Amino acid sequence: MAFYFEKIICQDPKNTNNINREYLVIKAVLNNNETMLENFKNKAWDLAKQVNPHKANDSTNQRDKENLIRDAMGGVLSESAWYHYINLVFGENTVSFTEMTDTSAQIDLMLNNGKTIEIRSSFPRNGVKFALCNERYNFRNICKYSNLYKPSEIDKDFFGCVLFQTSKANILDPNSDIVLYLIGGSTKEMMRNDQIAYEDNLVAEDDITETKTKYRVIDLKNALDMDGFNQYMIDLGYTPNIELP
Repeated sequence: MAFYFEKIICQDPKNTNNINREYLVIKAVLNNNETMLENFKNKAWDLAKQVNPHKANDSTNQRDKENLIRDAMGGVLSESAWYHYINLVFGENTVSFTEMTDTSAQIDLMLNNGKTIEIRSSFPRNGVKFALCNERYNFRNICKYSNLYKPSEIDKDFFGCVLFQTSKANILDPNSDIVLYLIGGSTKEMMRNDQIAYEDNLVAEDDITETKTKYRVIDLKNALDMDGFNQYMIDLGYTPNIELP
């Protein structure tokens, strides 16, 4: 998986439908012929079997199995992209994977200081720039309401966002690369801030249970970009081992 720093300038070219903001994002590219992709498919299948045991059983035909894998791949790839990026920039073993603890299928990572990161992904049909920059249809950074306010839930510290350039329909296409963008996200404190965060009942695009759930959400125009995330890590005491833009 290769990573590239990119800057998305919402007013280049000028557009009255867009906000006036620049985003530092990370473009991640995975060649669909890479050996590691098979591991991602296997992980997606294991996730599908945990979340949908009745659909993903021994009698599942190949087409249905591929559909289940495709539904789970967004979360698996997003988790892996954040994992590899953080360890690349801030040092090996800075972050590790965590096991899924319930069937909501949220993807979590844990920093070696105990802080947790929840990753959510979307597949914007009109492109990544539209999702970030359009004023009216600005995409949202989300977290489960219970992750902030129920003592029984694991308290998350950062909520990361991924937007896919590759459509979900083409995510298993062996003839094209998978392209996704690490956008940034929001801290726990931001999600609790009623000035920028609000509540919504929705079915998260990467929730393969397809269950409507209460979320706290922040429009991406009010969330941190990757420059903001990198500073968040630095403020936690981590030192980047590469030169950041």
